[in-house]
Amino acid sequence: MVIVPKEKNQHTQKLGHNMIKLKQLLNESDYKIYHKSFTAASEEARKLAEKRGFEIDEDDWQSQIVMGGRNKRSRPSEGKTTEFTVRLLKGGKPQRKSLQIQVYGMKKGYELNAYIN
Repeated sequence: MVIVPKEKNQHTQKLGHNMIKLKQLLNESDYKIYHKSFTAASEEARKLAEKRGFEIDEDDWQSQIVMGGRNKRSRPSEGKTTEFTVRLLKGGKPQRKSLQIQVYGMKKGYELNAYIN
């Protein structure tokens, strides 16, 4: 029989509690990561911004996402990543924050990484 000191037992309980919280945060993602099309991935990023109370600057969305921005094309080929920065509005007023979107082209589908900066 092994006797564990009380201090170590409390430490492992706290560590276990923090791991559970981390797993909950990872499982409760604000958006879906994997998509079958580039359009679905970009629309998911739009929903993320709207869920957080922002509006998308439609002119910037058109020039960045639809037209491809600085890239020759929006949709990344397999193994490539395209990045976009879209301005956000709140109540029709420009905000300092922006929507950062990265879409990675996989063999079958796209991986989305989006956050508000």
